[in-house]
Amino acid sequence: MHKLLKISWFNVKNTACSKEFLLGIIAAFTYSMLWVFAINLPQYGLDGYNFEFGRFLYVIILYTAVSILRNDIRFNITKTVFTGVFNRIEIMFSKAIALILWGIIFYIIAEVDNLLVSLILYKKIGITGFLAFNHLQLFISYIVVTVTMGTLMLLIVSLMFSEKKSILFYIVIFSMVNFYTAAITTLISRNPEAAQKFSAYMKTPFYNVEALMYGIFDMQAIFINLAWAAVFFIVSIFIINKREIK
Repeated sequence: MHKLLKISWFNVKNTACSKEFLLGIIAAFTYSMLWVFAINLPQYGLDGYNFEFGRFLYVIILYTAVSILRNDIRFNITKTVFTGVFNRIEIMFSKAIALILWGIIFYIIAEVDNLLVSLILYKKIGITGFLAFNHLQLFISYIVVTVTMGTLMLLIVSLMFSEKKSILFYIVIFSMVNFYTAAITTLISRNPEAAQKFSAYMKTPFYNVEALMYGIFDMQAIFINLAWAAVFFIVSIFIINKREIK
């Protein structure tokens, strides 16, 4: 188990030190400050700024999830990784552990932004507002969102098993889906009767991921996301076990 954790951390560290990830985090904080200094909606509290920051961070979550397996392909080490000391199932579990670690990292990043926003808007939010924020729900939400969308991206990379930039196309697609799902989430939160029209879509991971990012924290959304994550992960393992790795 200790060795699997080391492999998982190695996967995380490689991506965390990449230029693309660091630029993405800088862009996310820049976007957050845009809302603080330029837009600064009067009705926004810390939850509103946290939601906007999370919308940008969502793209980076997808990128890091893709990189967990894609980097092995890019650096031509798949044969070494999947035919080494550990069997393929163990290696895939190390990828799942890496997703959990990423969830914790993204939670910390979100909390840093929350603290920064609270200090800048001291009169509006301040330390009192920061302490009143539900940090446990945020922690659980980021882990569940990262694991859910991460296993989906892991499944896609397992199917394609390619380093081609076309994989990044899915990041754009899922980001757009997330953007438009936000409108549905907002509509349902304001008009609960509208839920009947979207009852089927509300069972998808896309809606329930957005619900958690929006701050709608309930056990149904968590269980639906984790169920989808389990399906994505099991199918990924099945594909990797059947795939010929050269």
